[in-house]
Amino acid sequence: MIDDRPEISLLLQWLEPLVDWKPFGLLLPGITQQDITTIEDFVIDAEQSKLGLISKWLQKNPTATWRDVLNALSKREEINLLQTINDQLQVDQCTGGNTDAPTSTVPVVSTVSSSVSVITKPVTSTTSGNTPSAILRMNYATLVDAITNNLHRVTNGLYAKGLIPMETVNNIQTAPAFSDVVKSGQLVSVIQQQLESSLNPEQYLIDICHVLINQQHPTLTDIATSILHQLGECVCVHYQ
Repeated sequence: MIDDRPEISLLLQWLEPLVDWKPFGLLLPGITQQDITTIEDFVIDAEQSKLGLISKWLQKNPTATWRDVLNALSKREEINLLQTINDQLQVDQCTGGNTDAPTSTVPVVSTVSSSVSVITKPVTSTTSGNTPSAILRMNYATLVDAITNNLHRVTNGLYAKGLIPMETVNNIQTAPAFSDVVKSGQLVSVIQQQLESSLNPEQYLIDICHVLINQQHPTLTDIATSILHQLGECVCVHYQ
């Protein structure tokens, strides 16, 4: 497991506590100061910076392994994080690679048809006391992964509903030097910012979920349905 190639979403999740991503990144084989500068010029926040770093590293280094990550953390003396990731890798090896499996008991609905409609009925409080911002953050990595393969359709759908600014659309369309994973991370970061500045963040996140479901993509529908359940929405998905 330690010599396997890291998965982006899992590595991003486990590196969440890392604050000083730039010196850590320079210790990853193949990453240069120019790479760090390019990421800084493009990204919005620390979470997206780490996503950009990981994406760039895996793109430049076809032989990248978890061992490289642990070595970089060791040189940075990030002992607690090093031990945590090492322990997770050991568990992953013992369980056959299921450490990143969903732990939530929220029901997920798979899409098997070409047409989906959703009826939501609000309840009095958000499930488990989670705020919309916290729920979106918990689903950050999976959303980035799912949106990556549907980036332009999702971006256009969100803009058409007035959920993201035109500036975001332009940035995604005119940044060819960056992979769709990085652009997807930028899009989710913009959604997070728009949500946090919204007068009604719960409704904003519900509207986001409806756009995702309307893409008629199984993974996006699963994620959106799960988020709606976490928001305390009663979701009825009709298959046609």
